[in-house]
Amino acid sequence: MPWSAENSATPGGYEKELKGTSDATGLIRIEPRYGSELRFFIDGQPLAKEMEQRSLRVSRDPNESTVKKEAEDNGHIWHYAVIGELCRTYPDIEKRPGEPFPPQFHFPSDQSLKGLKIRTNELEKRHVIEICPFRAWELVLHHQKDYSMANAINLGAAASLAYANDNVFDTSSISRFFITQCQDLSKLPQLHKGSYITNTLAQDVPFSERYSPPVFMDTSRDTSGTEGGSKGDGDTQLFYVYNNDKIIISWRGTASLYDVGTDLVFRPIDTESCNINKVQCTSLLPKGKVHEGFWNGYTRFERKFRDEIATLERLVGSLKLFICGHSLGGALALVHAATLNNSKPLLYTYGMPRTFTRDAIQQLSGLTHYRHVNDNDPVPAVPPEANVDNEFYRLWGPVGGVLGGLWSSLVQLPLWQIVEWGDCFWHHGNPVVLLTTTQSREWKDCKRSYPDPAGCIILKNRMPVKTKLYLVPALAEQVAQEAGKNQKEFIHSLTAKDLADYFPEGKNPDRGADLTFGDHFMTAYMPYINNKLLELIDDKGLSKKRHFTEHKDNVKKFEEQMKEEGLEMPDKEAERNTKFLNLEKMLDISLTATLSIKNGNNILERFACYGEEEIENA
Repeated sequence: MPWSAENSATPGGYEKELKGTSDATGLIRIEPRYGSELRFFIDGQPLAKEMEQRSLRVSRDPNESTVKKEAEDNGHIWHYAVIGELCRTYPDIEKRPGEPFPPQFHFPSDQSLKGLKIRTNELEKRHVIEICPFRAWELVLHHQKDYSMANAINLGAAASLAYANDNVFDTSSISRFFITQCQDLSKLPQLHKGSYITNTLAQDVPFSERYSPPVFMDTSRDTSGTEGGSKGDGDTQLFYVYNNDKIIISWRGTASLYDVGTDLVFRPIDTESCNINKVQCTSLLPKGKVHEGFWNGYTRFERKFRDEIATLERLVGSLKLFICGHSLGGALALVHAATLNNSKPLLYTYGMPRTFTRDAIQQLSGLTHYRHVNDNDPVPAVPPEANVDNEFYRLWGPVGGVLGGLWSSLVQLPLWQIVEWGDCFWHHGNPVVLLTTTQSREWKDCKRSYPDPAGCIILKNRMPVKTKLYLVPALAEQVAQEAGKNQKEFIHSLTAKDLADYFPEGKNPDRGADLTFGDHFMTAYMPYINNKLLELIDDKGLSKKRHFTEHKDNVKKFEEQMKEEGLEMPDKEAERNTKFLNLEKMLDISLTATLSIKNGNNILERFACYGEEEIENA
């Protein structure tokens, strides 16, 4: 590595006099001509190129460096430096619109291009310089059909970020996350949502492979005063961000009264999209219909951002595509994924309502989608599982879109009538259910007065311990496939019939009637994903001295209660809970993809190093 040094010969400044090249081990020997302070430099371009190839150690605290301990144990002087503190000139770094230059973490404004100072009284010592790699953070994502906890937490974070804005001065903004946080190697990138903060699961990549500045699109913005601008249209928002091999598209959920109106207008309509003059129209799906409000929201985006969509489609053609969204954003994400189905999108949604009718859903069977439902979140229960394309719409138009939906939701209809209505709203995707599981005690209470004959009634009450389980039915099929011919363990835990009974296709599992709107927010989804990921890392022995048992302890108490009260539990309830517990234990294979990538163990260990559990069942 080429280096140079300046010797402070006089109080007036530095005299350039020393230069050379390090040996193959990085050793440099300097013989100063004067017994005065040195400024030491390494050529910026070769240093940046080399340090792009070096991976980060797990801990981000310089004081926890093993290099430091070894150096000081040997009596050497240890330094920790970013490349900007060693360069005399900037290396060749691509300057991207919207990014600060130079990169603030690697080139701190008060220390860059000044070199490393070696004091006069330290000239006779050996100095060990530990250099921070020239890297950036990337969210760990796996483009695969199998469920991944890495995808769950990181696409959940991206879905939450869609509610933020693109103001670089806002600490919780989309731009600050992908530009500032993903370039700050002192800590993991964090999701900030109100008072809630959680880490993302990140890996370090060469700085040249960092995220490009995110692109935020908002149909409500009035840009008619600018060249090529347009008037605001509705209230639909999304952002996308990409690097050298992946692109993330995240749609915003319900965030305004206009969005509420979009949610309520759920007449099923054909998926027909027309150009601005309605000269040419195309249909997304040959059969089935789509929720009118969601379709209108999506087509507003198509109308307003034609040029941006063309750019986005060019990017999608060469990158691994990830799409996500929460609530209304999940519905729009599904519509968008359907339009990009040929690009093999991977879709993760959270608390999304039904979007397409059954016939349309059957056209999207090849689309990989994991749909998260948190306990009693009411939004996945709407629109109702009925064909609401009825006389109200024909008589009242848009107003009937609301009246017809309310009529179908509120009137108690027998199942045979709903079925006869035909093409009803269905859910798409593999359910991922965060389900509070309870158990009951059942006994007979008999009349004991004599001489009358005794009569008995069945009494039932709920036991005190409950727990929330993390259930991914698709994992049961994956475990069965991996088991090959020896499927005894799988057969005794969950069968295909069990999955169909507990998690019916196109519908929600039985969650009871106690729908709770508080379960709908992403701040109610993310803690359970975070806790389960920490627990799985701990179970793999990668959390070192830290242990994460919040979720595990709750499940253990529930299992102990089942053993103690097993004789008085209803048989069907005991059988269901046993199968659910077995299903949750399959979740450990959701870390397989992360463990298999380069430095996968370090990535998980780092998340555990800085992770904190959330209290469950508070």
